[in-house]
Amino acid sequence: MSERTRTRPAGHTSAPTNSRLLRINGTLDPHVHLRGLEWSHKGTFASETAAALAGGYCAVFDMPNTPPATVNETSLQRKLIDLGAQARCDYKAWLGADPKRDPNPQELQQLGQQVCGLKLYCGETTGTLLIDRTLMESYIAAWSGPGPIGLHAEGDMIQHFIEAVARYGKVGHICHIPTKAAVEQLQAAKEAGVKLTAGVSPHHLFLTDRDLDALGPKAVMKPPLGQSTDRDALWEGLRSGVIDMVETDHAPHTWEEKQQHKPAFGVAGLDTCLPLMLTAASEGRIGYDLLPTILADAPRAVFGLAAADAESYVLLDPKSRWTITAENLHTDCGWSPFEGVSMTGRVVETVLRGRTVFKDSEVLAEPGFGQPL
Repeated sequence: MSERTRTRPAGHTSAPTNSRLLRINGTLDPHVHLRGLEWSHKGTFASETAAALAGGYCAVFDMPNTPPATVNETSLQRKLIDLGAQARCDYKAWLGADPKRDPNPQELQQLGQQVCGLKLYCGETTGTLLIDRTLMESYIAAWSGPGPIGLHAEGDMIQHFIEAVARYGKVGHICHIPTKAAVEQLQAAKEAGVKLTAGVSPHHLFLTDRDLDALGPKAVMKPPLGQSTDRDALWEGLRSGVIDMVETDHAPHTWEEKQQHKPAFGVAGLDTCLPLMLTAASEGRIGYDLLPTILADAPRAVFGLAAADAESYVLLDPKSRWTITAENLHTDCGWSPFEGVSMTGRVVETVLRGRTVFKDSEVLAEPGFGQPL
């Protein structure tokens, strides 16, 4: 990465001494699929926000592709009502571009005030929100914010998105950036002054296509796992600041759905992301001092939230050693591609608005404790 994009310090890579706990205020995952609604068999707003608290997150932003897809006022209000009744952590929802109709700028302006951003699905994924390049351009042109335009895409569509965002002067966010080529496109666009940010998901940081044989359907996701050169470029992009944040892309499915002839895309990630990042820091892949930036500060800034106050935070033990198992997951789906992997670093306690909501492996917040951001 060029020096012009190296906005972050290299960071220390040794754990704090004397088993001192790390504290991160205002942890936020802006990319989750909590399910619920018509897919409550995969997970509910209550169960998956419990996984968020257990994983050290104070807030999550829910994606729009669970049916009924969040593409209009009616579907948005249904989701917000259910979130209000069930969510254990704080939350906000994404709006999705509707593939069945052209955008209405006035409607988008009204809905934009209630959501964290607009999500464009421009590549194969779960659900029915796939749009083509023409409709992508229409939605980018019509969106007035205030949140960014999020992109799910692979290959050439990423560059088309970058060019459209630049052409219309909008703010874009590339979700779960997957490849070395995409990182290079992102870097070039940022250096050219395009208003872009990006997130990377833990499975793309820790796994490659070489893991497919061992993991089977647990490694089936969109975008798919890349090569080791892609993984290395993602780590370098995260260290340098080209990639702004880590986002889990938490997307639970039942084990039966993952074992189908064509496995459902997606993996659970809320329980395991922070321990994985602590483990990466213990191994020297990233500095401990960058963790608050990529897990809290950058997501909050990108999505227009105030800096976190001292009332909502996670305490982390950077030296605790343990192994991920199905039994210590809180997500309803009960499986993870990281089962059997040894961790160095554990979530000790999560505090939300001054109340301890997770401690000693137990979620202490009741459904409905979460509040909209």
